[in-house]
Amino acid sequence: MAVVKTLSNLFRDPLTLGAVPDALQVKGVRRCAVGTVSNAATDSSGSTYKLCSVPSHAIMHPDTVFDVENWGFAQVVIGSLTATDQIADQTKATENLVTPFAWGDANHGKRLWEVLGLAEDPGGIIDLYAHAEAAAVSAGSMPFAVEWIDSQ
Repeated sequence: MAVVKTLSNLFRDPLTLGAVPDALQVKGVRRCAVGTVSNAATDSSGSTYKLCSVPSHAIMHPDTVFDVENWGFAQVVIGSLTATDQIADQTKATENLVTPFAWGDANHGKRLWEVLGLAEDPGGIIDLYAHAEAAAVSAGSMPFAVEWIDSQ
């Protein structure tokens, strides 16, 4: 077997002068929005709940979590205003903690705009929302922490 010495994608190979590493991946700063959103028992399908705002170029972090145990809807639907279910779309009964970004999954290291299925980075800030696809089954609340990597 060969003895190999190589580099991760966080370094530029000095011999081949390969691609310059992405600065956000190399030295990004971890950011977090921590909050709680509430709903009333009378909230209807089509209701939206603005959770937080994240730069479109941010890399989404696997420590993002939504505690849906006491959320007043049977379905957990989270995304942007137009890409309503790109971050999460599952029944509340599946689990109490929704973790939409897992280490090594298909969204690992992806920018928010990519996670939302956009063709290109729109630039600026993207608001994240919880969406009601049916009427509420009870009043409730959902604590959450949305984490991302940014350059500032």
